[in-house]
Amino acid sequence: MIQQIHLTLRRVALGATVALLLLSACNADGATPTPAPSQTPIKEATAVSEIPTEEPTEETTAVPTEAPTLEPTQEPELVTAPSTGSEQAVYEEARCEFDVPQGRDVTCGWLTVPEDRNNPDDGKTIRLHIAKFSSDSANPAPDPIVYLAGGPGEDALETVPLTFERFFAPYLANHDFIMFDQRGTGYSQPSLACPEMQQMGLDLLEQEITDAEAADLIIESLQECHDRLIADGINLAAYNSAANAADLNDLRLALGFDEWNLLGISYGTRLAQTTMRDYPNGIRSVILDSAYPLEANLLTDTADNVARAYAELFDGCAADPICNEAYPELETTFFNLVAKLNEENVEITVADLRSGKRYDTMLAGDDLLGILFQTLYSTEIIPSLPQLITEIDGGDYATLSALLSSFLLNGEFFSAGMQFSVQCNEENIFADEAEVIAAAEEHPELSPLFENSINLGPPALEVCGFWGAGVADGIENEAVSSDIPTLILAGEYDPITPPSWGQQVQTGLSNATFYEFPGTGHGVSISGECAVELLESFWANPEGTPDATCLATVAAPAFIVPGSNDGQITLIPFTNSNFGMTGVVPEGWQEVAPGVYGRGNSALDQTVIIQQAAPGTTAEQLLNILSGQFGWEEAPASNGMYETAVYTWTLYESEVQGFPTNIALTEADGTTLLVLLISPADEQETLVDALFFPALDDLTIE
Repeated sequence: MIQQIHLTLRRVALGATVALLLLSACNADGATPTPAPSQTPIKEATAVSEIPTEEPTEETTAVPTEAPTLEPTQEPELVTAPSTGSEQAVYEEARCEFDVPQGRDVTCGWLTVPEDRNNPDDGKTIRLHIAKFSSDSANPAPDPIVYLAGGPGEDALETVPLTFERFFAPYLANHDFIMFDQRGTGYSQPSLACPEMQQMGLDLLEQEITDAEAADLIIESLQECHDRLIADGINLAAYNSAANAADLNDLRLALGFDEWNLLGISYGTRLAQTTMRDYPNGIRSVILDSAYPLEANLLTDTADNVARAYAELFDGCAADPICNEAYPELETTFFNLVAKLNEENVEITVADLRSGKRYDTMLAGDDLLGILFQTLYSTEIIPSLPQLITEIDGGDYATLSALLSSFLLNGEFFSAGMQFSVQCNEENIFADEAEVIAAAEEHPELSPLFENSINLGPPALEVCGFWGAGVADGIENEAVSSDIPTLILAGEYDPITPPSWGQQVQTGLSNATFYEFPGTGHGVSISGECAVELLESFWANPEGTPDATCLATVAAPAFIVPGSNDGQITLIPFTNSNFGMTGVVPEGWQEVAPGVYGRGNSALDQTVIIQQAAPGTTAEQLLNILSGQFGWEEAPASNGMYETAVYTWTLYESEVQGFPTNIALTEADGTTLLVLLISPADEQETLVDALFFPALDDLTIE
């Protein structure tokens, strides 16, 4: 079964992930990059936020190539925070724990702070991993931007190789950019990650049990995680927003900045507000992207927020003549589909993209409620949602399988223990179980989404009963007042932090400006060029009115309809020095990894062609590697040969995540050449003729 754990959002990119799996076998230097997930919703559980990750859309940058990380200095610099911060806070420069994006000047280090901010003299300390990315400007502003990651529990630095160039590099134009793993997350020590819960989520995929039974098993796994963390001596009551804010203040002082600019997304906006309240000195400006009011409560408010976002989608399609013609009565279609799949579940296959293991799992109608909720986070996926609903209704589950496979990957970048420490301490404690149940019952069509949710339903309160997160002061449930210059951003389709929340936060901020972005989901600041322009205008003069003229160009979603992917393919030459080969690729397709080109007509477009070389590997060996990675029970048999002027190719055909896959292999001078095309079933014949065979005709090794 598919366990709903409403968590962070990522973008899905089967083609890119497939490509990265292949690189372990095909990369000329033998390096194995980290698989790239995407910014679409994911498997289980964050309270609010989105972890941005890469996907092969038209804007996608190449997956970062390997670059050496900074080595530690012979004598690391020790900087102690001034007396206005914690006396125990010490910053030490050190090597970066992550792969530094190529060409970037990055300085990393560790900030040591007290674990228990209420008892700093007990001698127990923790370490936070810090990274400062140097500005592209030769004369940057003296006030850097510091990014406050979401969740709570997002691993900010672990995703840098996948996300930085696309989402954050634009903000290096005039400022240095600081990222850090908040206490309990990512590389910071200790980590409050719960691999027990992640493994249980995988184990549940092939079990046919009720949602309530699944929730009980997830709770058991969290109890195991809790017990392990306690045995390790971790004080789970010390990991909350107030402590995070104190860490942030100590970091500014230790790095020696008089002032800086806060950029928070989702839960990061709650941390920003806490810091504005507790440590206002040194904050030049604040950006609250997808704002999360302190006085809001996810357990009682989310049902209303999801219902609103659903209505935005269904009404948006109905108001669009092209979408309405292609997908009439979309809302009726969706809820009829939910009922149909609840009556008769269907089996689909999802993959653990790290291990390559495939799981046959049952899809129920109630699962679609969570899937739609999570996909509404993603600005890029929203235009494809009517098409996805229609595909599923017609029995085509290939795109859905790819999407769910991406969900499984998200737990790799998330510390569930940190989430529960924060939420149990400062939010769930202010919720009453009867109110939580009543809030969901106000939307009976959505109630299955919440009644067994570990994060957004009564089971969350059960976890808090044993987590030992402590009880926050009442001030953590009160609106923040401040006159710090603040820019508040909201996405029209955001299902978790609606525009009304941004306006609610604005009421307490006397120097704040609010903008709603049409057609946009969660995480406005990473949604496109207009957001970058608006933020840069604000940072240039926080006391003034930012230039928001570009908002006129941000339109409603351009919904994908049948025929959207049609079009003439124009082939252009390429040379790939990594593999020492030349050939042709489609014009306009993006290289998402060396030798891997994604069409990216939409965020759910999985069409990709891979042209790579594997020195020292025979064709048979490479085919067996592919079989293992893609979960084929056995290597496919050849279905023909293809002669070109240079090579004789052996042809194969199979499926990857339900998508037809054409493969060609040939050996030349001790190297095996690979051409692999993944395509939608209704386009396979066209793409094979227009792309696959022409690629074989022109591919040569130098």
